[in-house]
Amino acid sequence: MPIKSARFLPLKAVKSLGFATVCCLIGLGALPDLLEPKPALGAEKINISYGVIELSLPVSALEIYVESGQVTPEFQPYTQFLDAAALAEMRQILQQKFTISAAGLSRFLDAPLGKAILLRVRQIIKTEPGQDGAQLLRTSLIGAANDPKGLTLLTMLRHFPAETVRINTEPLLAAKQELTTLSKYRDAALKAIAQQMEAEIASAPKTDFAQQPDLRQPGRFQVSRRTLDLSNNRNRQSLLGQKIGLQFEVDLYLPVGQAQPAPVVVISHGLGSGRSDFVYLAEHLASHGFAVAVPEHMGSNAQRLQSLLDGSLQKRDVSPVEFVDRPLDVKYLLDELGRLSQSDPTVARQLNLQQVGMMGHSFGGYTTLALAGADLDPERLEQACDDQKLTLNISLLLQCRAVSLPPFDYNLSEPRIKAAIAISPLTSTILGPEGMGNIRIPTMMISGSTDFVTPPIPEQIHPFLWLNSPEKYLVTLVPNGHNFSAGGVQAQSPLSALNQLLAGPNPQLSQEYVKALSLAFMQVYIANRAEYRPYLSAAYAKTLSREPVQLDFVRSLTADQLQTAFGGPLPLPVVPPLATAAAPVRSQPVLQEIQETGVLKASIRQDSLPFASIDASGKGSGYCVDLLTGLANQLQTQLNRPVRLEIVVPSNLGNRFDLVKTNAVQVECGPNTITRNPTPGTEFSSPFFITGTHLLVKKQTQVNPQTNLQNLRIGVFTNSTTAAFMQRAYPQASLVPFQGQTARTDAFQALASNKLDAVANDGILLISQLERQKLSLNDYTLIPDRPLTCDPYGMILPADDQQWLTIVNQFIDSQPAKQVWDSWFKTLYPYVLLNIDYCADR
Repeated sequence: MPIKSARFLPLKAVKSLGFATVCCLIGLGALPDLLEPKPALGAEKINISYGVIELSLPVSALEIYVESGQVTPEFQPYTQFLDAAALAEMRQILQQKFTISAAGLSRFLDAPLGKAILLRVRQIIKTEPGQDGAQLLRTSLIGAANDPKGLTLLTMLRHFPAETVRINTEPLLAAKQELTTLSKYRDAALKAIAQQMEAEIASAPKTDFAQQPDLRQPGRFQVSRRTLDLSNNRNRQSLLGQKIGLQFEVDLYLPVGQAQPAPVVVISHGLGSGRSDFVYLAEHLASHGFAVAVPEHMGSNAQRLQSLLDGSLQKRDVSPVEFVDRPLDVKYLLDELGRLSQSDPTVARQLNLQQVGMMGHSFGGYTTLALAGADLDPERLEQACDDQKLTLNISLLLQCRAVSLPPFDYNLSEPRIKAAIAISPLTSTILGPEGMGNIRIPTMMISGSTDFVTPPIPEQIHPFLWLNSPEKYLVTLVPNGHNFSAGGVQAQSPLSALNQLLAGPNPQLSQEYVKALSLAFMQVYIANRAEYRPYLSAAYAKTLSREPVQLDFVRSLTADQLQTAFGGPLPLPVVPPLATAAAPVRSQPVLQEIQETGVLKASIRQDSLPFASIDASGKGSGYCVDLLTGLANQLQTQLNRPVRLEIVVPSNLGNRFDLVKTNAVQVECGPNTITRNPTPGTEFSSPFFITGTHLLVKKQTQVNPQTNLQNLRIGVFTNSTTAAFMQRAYPQASLVPFQGQTARTDAFQALASNKLDAVANDGILLISQLERQKLSLNDYTLIPDRPLTCDPYGMILPADDQQWLTIVNQFIDSQPAKQVWDSWFKTLYPYVLLNIDYCADR
């Protein structure tokens, strides 16, 4: 692609390796840091290795260019491939200040989303043995945030804790190649869409839209707005039944003087946004006779982001539960509107809640599609999120937060919703082809061509092909970024460089397009106004389209059209392959086997109190024994025959899945952290406990889990999820593995004799083991106060027996099972309730 004609990013396409590296570092300048500021040497130069060649750029040359515009001889080789406009734009980015406190940066990247960012970007920094590129970036960024000149790329370099910043070009070159290829594919896809649009115009009946009402103009109704506070009535339960009160406010827009109940449209805002961003759209739709409800998603709005940065949320960002809570917000909202329409005379007979349309932007686009029928796709999440390489799809960082969700069938679809519009949604991994294929209602996907947050190819264009709805529409705005539909952007005039990058050249024009197309869509599919159907056409989109934002609109698109436009095999498969493993098949269902034998065959851990323990005589005890005894009693009643519990064999971290997979036992109960990829042939039950990773240390030991724990000796248990977490989160720590039947005893003895600095495990197991080893809580402590992870425990069951899974899950949720839980944990371990509440909110 010629440099001057590139439209994929606002920056001109770059052919210089040095400049590509600098631009990548500029992007990193926006990333926060975890560590407190430390004395820094301050980088004097940037070294870029390319094979056996090493290029060097003095930082002073960049400073001179930023301050005066002068290109020094040292900087000149990096500018020869750039035109004047690209150089000016580069200078503007180098001057860009990011207004955020050092404390705010630290809090952000101490949260899971921030940690995920640093894990990916650290690979571009070459380090000496024992160093971590992420730690170096953290130090320089915090120093820059405290600098009087503010956080810029240059102040970041000046606070880098080494004389030279050494750049690893391999991931940069890979990213550059990926960017070039995807840019060409994106352009080819837009060409295919434009060609299909012209074909649809040619084959459709002609309509003179100049003689038709202008859908961009307000309707005939005055609009009233009121804010509903639904907080008092809204309580959720944690996975163990604790009530969680949540604030919940909704703006309700009503057409004044509407003769009949108005169809309802719900608008869901994006991450870090709020309901005020869609006032323009809500008022427009209400003026045309729709009742519009705009909820504030408190778990992912602008206030949540600000709370993270000002410290009131400490180290938490977007909870994985938000992927479930957002659709539940809308379901609850519709329920409450139904109640108000019966009890509130100001709302009575004004709402038609059987005809509901749903709209959403970004995270709200996901919310919309989930309510429209798209299921979460745990297999794709696990597969895509296991890779920590640099990615050009920023939305994957958010989508991968959902990996932590317990693998339930959440069934988030809402039958009252009859049509859906998703603007710049995130879909590729959280929903995938399988989830998107479940949508059957009319659906419109709207995309910005230069969106780098939710890129159009993987997040909207390919997902459009996955839709099986016979009434589907794809709209592209060229060129436009991610935030073009957010009303708060247009109020800023002139637009900053950052807002132009995010929102496009004219967000007000783009919002006019959104108003017109969403009105036509809702009139046809929610208000059943067939006379608006001509507006849902490529021809109408062409009459709306104005410079500088081109509006393209199609009702169909195929993979063959994309491949033809690209001129060869597509660089991204339309349906990414999914690696799956076939589960072994049991000879007979578990319930039938128990009916025949009268035995519930189970396995428990040998040394995992309070959950399970087996003494020298072979007798089992613990929470799991009591729970499984209760399950056997329920089976006895259900099958009308005696059923006894038999502990067939002790389980451990190494054999627990194999015991179930090979049919040696029908259930294994113990501290099994629920993951989305258990061993093939097994699956997890519903969770019966929630805990998390702590470090057990001697009270006089100086161990801070908010640092990198470099060279500290941390005991972990082989094959445990805690060991895997510690390896990912603390690569600089010296992890000491323990395994076998005496693993816990050996680890605690090593800690007591100062051969370890800490032992990492679930907090409940550490406390129990302390008591078992007869070690005093006066000498040891758990850090930090709240767990480093939040992990639900479940039983391990055969994967091929849905009947057995249902029986076990129903028992876990039964009153007898809750009584067992209370007898062990509510009385004996009251402190765990604090962790449960904390984890339920994450």
